[in-house]
Amino acid sequence: MDCNGKILFVDDRYDDTISAAVTNLLMKGLPVQYWNSKGDFPDTIRNVRIVILDLDLVGLGQRSGSDSDYYLAAEALSKIPGPFLVVIMATEYIDKDPENLRRVYEDFYQRPFPGFLSEQGLSRDDEISDVDLILKRIEAAIDKNRILKMILLLESTLEKAQDLAMKDLARMEIENSIVALVQSTFNVFGLESGARELIGIMMRLVTRSACQGKDFSEFDKVVRDLNKLPSPATTDRLMYHRLTFFQPGPGETVWTGDIYETSNERKYDKYAIVLTPACDLAQDKAQFALACFAFPLKEEFLNDLQYPPYVVDYECRELAKSSISKAAELVKEKYFDFRSKRKLAQRMYRIAHLVHNGGEPFGVCFDFTNVRSLPIDDVKKWKRVCRLDSPFIEDMLQKYGSHAFRIGVPDWK
Repeated sequence: MDCNGKILFVDDRYDDTISAAVTNLLMKGLPVQYWNSKGDFPDTIRNVRIVILDLDLVGLGQRSGSDSDYYLAAEALSKIPGPFLVVIMATEYIDKDPENLRRVYEDFYQRPFPGFLSEQGLSRDDEISDVDLILKRIEAAIDKNRILKMILLLESTLEKAQDLAMKDLARMEIENSIVALVQSTFNVFGLESGARELIGIMMRLVTRSACQGKDFSEFDKVVRDLNKLPSPATTDRLMYHRLTFFQPGPGETVWTGDIYETSNERKYDKYAIVLTPACDLAQDKAQFALACFAFPLKEEFLNDLQYPPYVVDYECRELAKSSISKAAELVKEKYFDFRSKRKLAQRMYRIAHLVHNGGEPFGVCFDFTNVRSLPIDDVKKWKRVCRLDSPFIEDMLQKYGSHAFRIGVPDWK
């Protein structure tokens, strides 16, 4: 088994059984760590992908036969950053332990189980009689779960690509080049964002080396198999939010792609995005920011004739004069449905999956004619919601440029 993540034993005591299991896994070249489950999760333990979990974390040596048998184990799992595979190894393991642990965790924390759970666990006596049994349980669980297998292969592929990409960076001869790269990055992006952009540059070096080798071939096979599955009826829209936006650090200044919740603006100018090029914002050179305003795409506003689609969209406005309900259906089709074949005016630019104040994702529609240059200090008074990530911000800037600087020509035919 090739696992670049760590295997973590969680048990209140480090006894001979665990010692033998750890030694066996280490001899096979697998990274292993141990935690006694007490207190906060140690900062020194990272990248946990397999958890070998004891249920008796207070050392009672016997079961109560109730849900209390699983509470401390659930608490320990809640502290471990995921995703990870859990394999139960208990003194008195029973077949219902995995199912019960999942139920107790989800009932107590009111959220999904924080990873994957092996349907088969083992007892300490089983492990003593077969020192490879833990490894067999892990491999069987990974083979049955394609998503977990994809995650492990992805990490393995990236880690090996990192070795290939970074092998020359430690050479003393290139120190001047690295220093020059760091300094030029900070000159362009400023002190607040320089480190983030430098990480992005380094990650591009890694991804160039990722699409090769055995792990990538296996990863390619797994994702091709996943691609053949029927399309899911529902998807996790929060995942799309995380792929589209990110939260900049609290100390970062106003930057290209920052989306703000506005204040003291017109009724439906509830959000604004900064379109000023990054090079103009670096090193606090800019005193003004170009802000484009947006209205939320939410059904709660559809009965208000001041809602922007009824004001700026001729088709919607005319229909609303005779039937607000029919006009509302048209707005939902044109503006809310991102897969609709109806085209919006070039001035309109929609972004889906925005999340504000921990609510459900929703769409926003920016109006390229509703743009103003505002003092940076005024923008800073707004509440920053998130930052639009690449390549979405580049696409928006390109579309805005095409609209703002379009050239009209006579219709001579």
